[in-house]
Amino acid sequence: MEIESEKMRAFSRLLSSEGPSLGLIGPKEAGRVWERHIGNCAVLAPFLEGAKASRVVDVGSGAGLPGVVLSILLPSVSFTLLEPRALRKQWLDRMKKELDLKNVEVFKIKAEQWRGEKFDAAVCRALAPLPKLMGLLSPLLRPGGAVFALKGRSVEEEMKGAPGAELFHVLQEGGEATNVVSFKARGQR
Repeated sequence: MEIESEKMRAFSRLLSSEGPSLGLIGPKEAGRVWERHIGNCAVLAPFLEGAKASRVVDVGSGAGLPGVVLSILLPSVSFTLLEPRALRKQWLDRMKKELDLKNVEVFKIKAEQWRGEKFDAAVCRALAPLPKLMGLLSPLLRPGGAVFALKGRSVEEEMKGAPGAELFHVLQEGGEATNVVSFKARGQR
């Protein structure tokens, strides 16, 4: 999947230039936004396509990683971004407007507080350990829904406490490996 587009370049520029001062990314990350953040998040797009997800929730969206990246890549998919922190919610609202993301809705709310409709899939990045994610995200999904979580180096250890989860090591376009963990909502097959 080609991730290069004008919207993605604009998002990358904004995140690189303003992200560190807003606390969205670390100061050393500004020069590596494309490889470290955008490329990392983009690997989830084929998983969502394979799951035929038309409504996706990004929990703890923060800087828009992965929700904004995925909404640019998959414009026919509806994305709901849940972010409890006001400053980050303002950033997400701004990205929606500036990047003209018609397929995005942003809510200042924690996942546990969501009372809206259920989703086909949930995505997250650096949110919580896998066992906790299973309990946190399952209530957001419709029957048959799945979670696709970007995980770091501790993924092998976390997998021990997450029965039924599958681990995928995906190579980004630049060759860097990304860990994606997938599982069905608890109590669903």
